Amino acid sequence: MAKSNIPSQAELKIQGKTLASLDAKEMKALKAKTTKVVHDKDSLDYQLGQLQVNILKIENVKIISKELAKKYGIASIEARRRNESKILFLKYDEVISWLKSTRKRYTSLSALLKAFAKANKPKTEDKPKASDETKSQDEPKVQPSDSSETKEEPKVQKKLSASELALEVLIQMEMHGISVKDFSREFNSQYKELKVPSQKVA
Repeated sequence: MAKSNIPSQAELKIQGKTLASLDAKEMKALKAKTTKVVHDKDSLDYQLGQLQVNILKIENVKIISKELAKKYGIASIEARRRNESKILFLKYDEVISWLKSTRKRYTSLSALLKAFAKANKPKTEDKPKASDETKSQDEPKVQPSDSSETKEEPKVQKKLSASELALEVLIQMEMHGISVKDFSREFNSQYKELKVPSQKVA
């Protein structure tokens, strides 16, 4: 029988260590590149984000359609990169401040913005149920009515403007890999379903 050309364990270990070393160097280079791109206002991503914001202003629209993307020559740029660039431009100061406060570095702008969105996600207030129950037992107070309880809960959420909500939606879309086309289709579908019952009642 002919011998197989499978390397020995010692050879495979050496190959593995070599590849791991090359991977570490590559990851380090990518992290350095991403950090440089985020800080540099002359970078392609920052300028692309600025361009899109200016297009939205001059065209007086909320979303850049395919037609507008073609009109201003950016249709060939991947939609994800356009979205990420716009987020970077709009949130630039916050991203830089957050990046300085963390020691972590990222291999791509996508990974960085996902981590940024997660770190800056609004936190809901923790309700210490156990302590509340013990307090109610120790201190006999008049129980608040259901209406007073429901009035306090909405205070936890921060009211967002239309612009802030749109940006939050874009960030969530990017995190979950949802395209603007798919989101627009589903939004229109859900909106129609929501409006139909109200029209029938009237």
